[in-house]
Amino acid sequence: MSRTVELYGGAITTELPSHLRDASELRQVPDSQEVWLDNDSNLSFILEVVELVTESGPADDQQAALRFHFDSLAHDNTALSSTVSSLSLPSSAAPTTPPNPPLLGPAVLSGLQTVAKFNLPPERADTVLVLMALWRIPDKRADLVLCVNFPVREEGGPELDSQLARSVFEKAVQGLKIKDYGLFAG
Repeated sequence: MSRTVELYGGAITTELPSHLRDASELRQVPDSQEVWLDNDSNLSFILEVVELVTESGPADDQQAALRFHFDSLAHDNTALSSTVSSLSLPSSAAPTTPPNPPLLGPAVLSGLQTVAKFNLPPERADTVLVLMALWRIPDKRADLVLCVNFPVREEGGPELDSQLARSVFEKAVQGLKIKDYGLFAG
């Protein structure tokens, strides 16, 4: 069962399963992030507003920017390995109405990262499915990165079914609506 969730004080809305819990009820979450956790698995949903990435190419290069964000996540996770399984680009810019700025995306990536948590040896590392979507708002110098992380293999154990993660991701991407572009500085 899904529900519409207000993020960033209602500036963005999306669809999330009712069993996901707002991580800010459990721990400190940076103002630039919205983090939701599954009570029954290690699935996490993260939406983050970051500065428009231009190190990897021009502002309209969604593919390079998406790969940059994926690689940054691998670096932050101290991933032992990371691979991109698929990457798809939108056929056109998302529709916006004036005075809202042009919105590019979503570009979508699926990949795997091998992450050894809690100083476990590499052979007991988790294999994490990373589903990532990127919207770019060049006029506001902002990237909006949505990420669903799900360990498909924990501590070298059997492979887990990723259908829940894929479903959460697809509904969140399809349901994402920016209600207030004032959220983005620039």
